[in-house]
Amino acid sequence: MIYLDNASTTMMSEASKRAAANAMDLFGNPSSMHRLGIESEKLVEASKAAVADALSVQKKYVFFTSGGTEANNLAIIGSAKYLKKRGNKIITTKIEHPSVTSAFKALEDDGFEVSYLSCGSDGRIDLAELEEELTEKTTLVSIMAVNNETGIIQPVKEACGLVREKSPLALFHSDCVQAFGKVDCSPRDTGADLVTVSAHKLHGPKGVGALYIKTGKISPIIFGGGQQNGIRPGTENVIGIAGFGAAVQESYGDCSELYDTLKSEIEKNIPSVKINGDPKYASKHVLNVSFVGIRAEILLHTLESSDIFVSTGSACSTHKPQPSPVLTAMGCSKKEIEGAVRFSFDSSLTKEDMIFTAEVLKKEVALLRKYIR
Repeated sequence: MIYLDNASTTMMSEASKRAAANAMDLFGNPSSMHRLGIESEKLVEASKAAVADALSVQKKYVFFTSGGTEANNLAIIGSAKYLKKRGNKIITTKIEHPSVTSAFKALEDDGFEVSYLSCGSDGRIDLAELEEELTEKTTLVSIMAVNNETGIIQPVKEACGLVREKSPLALFHSDCVQAFGKVDCSPRDTGADLVTVSAHKLHGPKGVGALYIKTGKISPIIFGGGQQNGIRPGTENVIGIAGFGAAVQESYGDCSELYDTLKSEIEKNIPSVKINGDPKYASKHVLNVSFVGIRAEILLHTLESSDIFVSTGSACSTHKPQPSPVLTAMGCSKKEIEGAVRFSFDSSLTKEDMIFTAEVLKKEVALLRKYIR
C-alpha cells in the first residue's frame, strides 16, 4: 500500500496507540478530587505540556478541543463575539479550510463585516490587499499557515506584523493544522494570538485538537461545568489527549525527497499536467497536480486499484459538488480544477514508492485520456 492522503489523516504511531490504550485504564474523571480523578488530570496536564512544548508556549495557554474544526470555530466565533463592542470588521482569506470559512460565513450572517482576501496563482495571499483592508474597526484576522489543498506556506509572520501595525487591537488567528510538526508555526515566531492544531494530522488519534490562546479575550461557544477555565468546558477526552501528547513528541520527518521525486517524475513523463502553487513556497508534504483532460475522482479510484491512495482535495468538503474554492481563487481553469489530485506525504514512504506511483500514473492517465478522446 502506498498511502498518499496524509493531509486528510495519518496512521496513528505506535507510541500514540500505546499512550491511548494505557489511558483507557485511567477511567477517573479529571475533574474529580479523589485519587482516580487526579491520575487522569495528571495525564491531561502532561499531554498539555507536550503540546505546549511543541508550540514553544506555556501550557496554561493550551486548551484541548474535539479537533481542528472546533478549535477554529472557538477561535473565530469566540474572539469576534468577545470584541464585538470594539468593532465588527473581520478578515480571512478565500483559501481557508471549510471550518474557517464556514465560521466567518456564520458571523457574516450575524451582522459582521467580513473581507475575504484573494490569492495569486502561486497560492499565496496578497499582503498589499490585507494592508488595504485593515482598519481601526478590525478585531480579527485569520490566515492559515499552510494550505491544506496545495501545501503552500502563507506569509503568516508578515501578515501578523501588518495587523500589529495597522490594527493593533485586533487578534490574529492562524489555522496551523497542516503546518504543526512540519514547518515552524510557533506563536513565538509568527506573533499569532490564536493557533489551531490537530492530533490526527501528525500520527495522533482523531477527535482531539488544541487551541493556543495568548490572552483571555475570547468567549466560549459551548457551556458546561467550567473545565479548562470555562473556555472549553466538558469532560476532557483523556484517551485522545494521551495519544495526542505522545504523537507531538515524535518527529513527523522530512518529505522533501518524496515531493521532489514525484513532482519531477510526473513533469518528465506525463504531458499536459500543471503543478498548482509555486513550488518555491511549498511545505513539501503536499503536492497538488492537475491532470488536464480527465476527472480526478476517476483517476483516484483507478489508482486505488493499484493500492495507491490519494485525494481530490480537502477531505472535509469531499461530498460537496462544488469546485475547489482554493483552486478557483488561484485562477485555475475548470479543466485544471476537475483534474486536480492531491498527493500528501509521510516520511515512512520511500523514493521507490514515488517512482512506482509515477509509473502507474503515466500508464493510467494515458489510458483515461485515450478513452475520453
